Amino acid sequence: MRATRLAAAAVATGSLVLGMAGPALAAPAQDGPKAGQFCKKADIGKQVKLADGTLLKCVLEKGQKVPHWVDVTGQQPPTSPPTEPKPTFTFGFDKVKLSSRVVAPGRHTTFTVTCPSTVTITSNGYTRNPLPVTKTGKATWTATGTFKSSLPDPTVATVVCKGFGSVKYSTHPSKTPGKPGGGMQPAKPKIPNGRIDTGDGSMYGRTAGSGAPLMAIGWGALAAAGLGAVALRARRTARERSDVA
Repeated sequence: MRATRLAAAAVATGSLVLGMAGPALAAPAQDGPKAGQFCKKADIGKQVKLADGTLLKCVLEKGQKVPHWVDVTGQQPPTSPPTEPKPTFTFGFDKVKLSSRVVAPGRHTTFTVTCPSTVTITSNGYTRNPLPVTKTGKATWTATGTFKSSLPDPTVATVVCKGFGSVKYSTHPSKTPGKPGGGMQPAKPKIPNGRIDTGDGSMYGRTAGSGAPLMAIGWGALAAAGLGAVALRARRTARERSDVA
């Protein structure tokens, strides 16, 4: 009887031990949320790693009003597509268009400039310096200048694209070295200084008066010389006739 009781106690004890050992052999308990459970809106985007390595993320999927935990274990974070490098802007004469390159008093020149920043146009030949510039597009600027009544030599205009460089236009590019393409054309060729040599030394001298009076005097002298020669020839003819008689 006593042995039976001990055996029963042993069996009971063993079963109790086995019953306690059972949970120890199962998967470890999770300390945190479970996949599918709702989460707070303040936790959207938050990730939680559980003791067993499971990675959960609070997500508000399309069409849902309440966010919930989603198992994202092993998922790679989304990568943004590679960005293409923006083309580098280079400023030069090809970015500036002139309505005319003729330089003359009172004439107008309209500049159309492509520049992503700001544009400044200065010149020693326009009535306004610098010229007022207006933005007409995302990266397009225009300005119009009127030439002075008296123009300097050389006449120069400089277009600056802030942060990208400048180009210079001149009536004498050799006096203002720069890249090709910066020439401006005077309306008239340069007038030489000093008298114009006509060969007789008397006409078109550069004096305070006009050349016209000098020209009249020259023709008068020639006419007088011609009349004198005619009179001399008539006298010789008369003498020859008297000798013959």
